[in-house]
Amino acid sequence: MTEKVSHPPSRGKTSLRLLRRLLLSLGATLLTLTALEIGLRILGLPKFLKPHTTPLQFGFTDRESANGPFYLNYPGRITFRYDGNPRGYFDAQNEVHHDVNPSGFRGPAFTPKPAGGFRVIFLGDSFTFGEGVRNEDTFPEVTARLLRKDGRRAESCNLGVSGYNTTQEADVLKIFGFDLKPDVVVLGYTLNDAEPPLFQIDPVSGEPVRRARETTIEVESQPLRPPDSLLYRLRLAQLVWQTVERRQAAGQTLDYYRSLNAPTNPGRIESDRALHEIISLCREHDVPCIVVMFPLLYRLSDDYPLKDVHERVGQVVRQAGGTFIDLLSALKGQDPGTLIVHPTDQHPNEKVHAIAARLIAQEIERLTDSPPRP
Repeated sequence: MTEKVSHPPSRGKTSLRLLRRLLLSLGATLLTLTALEIGLRILGLPKFLKPHTTPLQFGFTDRESANGPFYLNYPGRITFRYDGNPRGYFDAQNEVHHDVNPSGFRGPAFTPKPAGGFRVIFLGDSFTFGEGVRNEDTFPEVTARLLRKDGRRAESCNLGVSGYNTTQEADVLKIFGFDLKPDVVVLGYTLNDAEPPLFQIDPVSGEPVRRARETTIEVESQPLRPPDSLLYRLRLAQLVWQTVERRQAAGQTLDYYRSLNAPTNPGRIESDRALHEIISLCREHDVPCIVVMFPLLYRLSDDYPLKDVHERVGQVVRQAGGTFIDLLSALKGQDPGTLIVHPTDQHPNEKVHAIAARLIAQEIERLTDSPPRP
């Protein structure tokens, strides 16, 4: 009985099978990519939004300051128009209005403090001013409403000016703040308070010129579009480009804030000095000073990357004799995307302002011997 001998397949047949498998795999991949491309086009993704409009926002004064040109908010109505209304918060034209009084500060005109009145003044930058948030939803206004619920004749004076650093906020306190006869001073503190002044005097023209702000960080940069090339006409390529750009921007933002708030950075040292000055001035006038710190709306969890900066600022405030509120703990666990004004505007929205107001009102009641809110 003879045994059958099996011969291995020829190299030609093996190569043919491999080629067929490769072509099938390539075809399946192309079909998948084509389906994804069609799906992205149907959904209108990815979206590349335009920045909000930039109306006249600042007016310069004749006052002299060691911190550059002294500017305030431009009196009248400052309106931002956004590219879309994803949260349904803006008006029919996708606009938010910021009303500024004749003194250059947000809100109604300041009047003499009434007898028996309780006045809280708020210092800060664009977060305190409330960029992208309606007048009635800013945390200074909400704080006053909460205090009025407890029977106080409370009112707020919002002295926030966009682009201010801590030194400029100290100037505003000295020039305007104590003339308003405050019962409490609240300083809204942000991670960019250690920056140099937003405006400087041009040595040639003698006119104020705006400092070029950091363009590699999310808060300052404008929404970008991919390069105008044949490849980026594909939605898939645009999506990959957008994802990479966002990750890079997040990393650059963190690096920027870490360097800005490094203990040896001159801006950080000056900001600490100005914090001491603000709190010391309040103590001289026998007025409680509350510093509320806003976190970067990014990774609001146990591994929040700038926690050490918050701790350092809190230590400076407490050593100077002030009261420190860190909003990081109150916002922990929330989705940062639900806390911003707009995908093109990283300022905190009305939800964050409401949380800040609640904590500030509670702290004011504690500091002024008022029964605590339930």
